[in-house]
Amino acid sequence: MFSSFKPARFGRGLVVSTVIPALVLGSGGAAVAASNTLTLTTLNRSGAKVTITATAVELSTSSEYKLRSGTAKKLPKGTYAVLTSITQGTTTTLSGKAVTVSGNTKLTVDARHGKRISLALNPPTKGFEYNLSARICSRTQAVSSVEASAWGGTTVYAIPTTSNKIAFAALGSWTDRSGVNDSFAVLHSTSSVPANPVRTFARSSLATVTVDSRRGPSGSNSSSLAVQPQGGCGGNLYTGLFDSDVPTNSKVRLSPGTWSIRAEAYAASKNGQTWNIGGYMPNRTVAAGKSYLLRFYNGAWGPSEQVPATLNGRVSFNLNEMFADPHYGRDGYNVEGGDKAVATLNFGGKVVAVKKDNGWEPDMSYLEYKVRKAGWYTLKNTATRYYPEITFPAGMLSTKTEVVYRFQAKPNVYTLAQVMSVQMVPANLNRYNKAKAGALTNVSLWHKRTNLNPDVKKGANPTIKTVTAKMSTDNGRSWRAVTVKKINGTWTAIVRNPASGAVSLRARTTYTSGAYSETSIIRAYAIG
Repeated sequence: MFSSFKPARFGRGLVVSTVIPALVLGSGGAAVAASNTLTLTTLNRSGAKVTITATAVELSTSSEYKLRSGTAKKLPKGTYAVLTSITQGTTTTLSGKAVTVSGNTKLTVDARHGKRISLALNPPTKGFEYNLSARICSRTQAVSSVEASAWGGTTVYAIPTTSNKIAFAALGSWTDRSGVNDSFAVLHSTSSVPANPVRTFARSSLATVTVDSRRGPSGSNSSSLAVQPQGGCGGNLYTGLFDSDVPTNSKVRLSPGTWSIRAEAYAASKNGQTWNIGGYMPNRTVAAGKSYLLRFYNGAWGPSEQVPATLNGRVSFNLNEMFADPHYGRDGYNVEGGDKAVATLNFGGKVVAVKKDNGWEPDMSYLEYKVRKAGWYTLKNTATRYYPEITFPAGMLSTKTEVVYRFQAKPNVYTLAQVMSVQMVPANLNRYNKAKAGALTNVSLWHKRTNLNPDVKKGANPTIKTVTAKMSTDNGRSWRAVTVKKINGTWTAIVRNPASGAVSLRARTTYTSGAYSETSIIRAYAIG
């Protein structure tokens, strides 16, 4: 079934440092025999007894139990990973120890045995801010963990262990926070906790990801960049690299592996708070010495790759995927919060269904209609940007979009409509998504057709008969046709740019079956 998660609403909230917590399972489990207890004793780095709350993870079931040091905890007989974090002043000591609980079992965790965690670069950076996050995990089906960060004079230690039931990860980053100079992030991850949790990364062993962060279609000119490693004990450790109110073209140097590279927009609300209003978080797997490119906030945000589907004879269409960056498709979340929409379904010259989203509805909004007669249906969805808590930047692009699909539907079927989404990709725009006045701009017309439901039969893609396009220089009040031809196998609209202002785009694709798709984007790109 379609998800009830609403990406257009995702990210609405105060901007805070992001740390994704470990999965916490229920504290239940097998019946606890009275004779099986675990008593934990914890000592800080001065050797004094301290009282903390720790986590015991039963290795065979991943069940979690909370225990307080100094107090006997009744537990089912078994082998556990005991995860602790001991803080004293500006130091935090992390530990993971495997222990078998049978009868009255005792375990002591002594922070004086902790070794300082440190990561470095060769050659080293000068004048950059250094941040470190570390984590110790249970190596169980559902990973549990303890973690800590070192910044502003704080220090993190780890108690070594050779147990293969425990894992270790440390994330280090170096940045000058400008977005102009290179930034660095490296992950040191091991099974067990090393006797010396220190590692130096040669710069030559890193990958280079060039991140081009543009401006124009977002509801804010302010954007941040952060990275998170994926998978294993270090999965989703977070480090922010920089924030900027202007476009940036920055090289991010990463250790080999899979990373989530996050660009997020934030804006000042009318009550003076700062809100996260959405962004991107695509994953990329990078290799040593290789180079990669990511471009965020591209022009021509429009309808996503989704097309209408008929589920058990009911036409279904999501109203809230109308401002997507075509370069990312469904890669990461790419729908910024803030939209209103009105969808209609027409059959036999009559409107048979209407669905409205008034903005900031609690759930995704779907137009749904039970098909009673087979035949041709026309679905139209019009969306406008809407975010009452903030003021949109002057000259914002992609202010309104519209999609129209004509397709055949019939009762009692599970099928994807025989149409494709038409997405428009202008070439050679600058970092503010502007094209040169009076010049020709080639707009690639991409045809996508994504099946979002495994119960729906996709079938073969429809055969394209014709592709036409129009442009507008008055925000869609009037339109004029432009030339469309294939360039290197891609349908392309050739647009003669006006002297100033912005260009709105409309493209229609017809199919040999008689179906068609039409996409419109108001203020797709600017001139300047």
